[in-house]
Amino acid sequence: MLREISKYWTSSSESYDKVIQTQFRSKTTINLWKQLLTKGLRVKSHQKVLDVGTGPGFFSILLSQMGHLPTAVDASQGMIDRASQNFEHFGYKVPAYVGDAADLHAELDDSFDAVVCRDVVWTLPDPQKAYAEWYRILKPGGALIIFDGNYLYNESRTVFRRLWYALSWTLILLTEKRIRQRSNQDKSMLSELPFVNVLRPEADEKALIRAGFRSIDVQRNFIPARAMPLNYLKYGYQNVNRFMIIAKKE
Repeated sequence: MLREISKYWTSSSESYDKVIQTQFRSKTTINLWKQLLTKGLRVKSHQKVLDVGTGPGFFSILLSQMGHLPTAVDASQGMIDRASQNFEHFGYKVPAYVGDAADLHAELDDSFDAVVCRDVVWTLPDPQKAYAEWYRILKPGGALIIFDGNYLYNESRTVFRRLWYALSWTLILLTEKRIRQRSNQDKSMLSELPFVNVLRPEADEKALIRAGFRSIDVQRNFIPARAMPLNYLKYGYQNVNRFMIIAKKE
């Protein structure tokens, strides 16, 4: 399934690049994400951070601006190409490569101060294996910082949600200059992913404990609607159990 997922994200790379370009134009958005990352990383600078599922490189650029040393990895060649272009545009030399989040054989044990990811775990064919792998490469005391949501799980199809989706589609078209849609084939493939079919973040907490993590902090709805009202109007209809997890390797 990893190959199909990789192809899906490669085909979506241009669209997602438009998303992060829109975010970079908003100081409020940038400051909010930096605050959230600092919550997991604390104030120590020059930390070595693995940005898993980097996409077009959003987190790696923020981490570079914050004085950290990111490495970017993504299963999609298209995303890595977009990320590399963005790194060059912003003037950062971030190591970036195509790789499997659940098989980071290029990385040594206990080699990163932190691992970060945004909306990645729900797309993984084997989240449990990925969590174990991220635990392996973290230094003792290192932090895993996850931003994700219970996407597609028991998806609401009420009239209200459909109307909100229509509003969302229009706002995304106007502000990001892209059409947000998935084909039935893509929806079918995504619906088979293991973390689409379980209640989260409860499933994450269990998987993290099995992987070896003991200190696990979960924050639900980590971006309140009042903090980013336009973003909420565009994406709030799918904000079912949006959460942030900070898990420490003791």
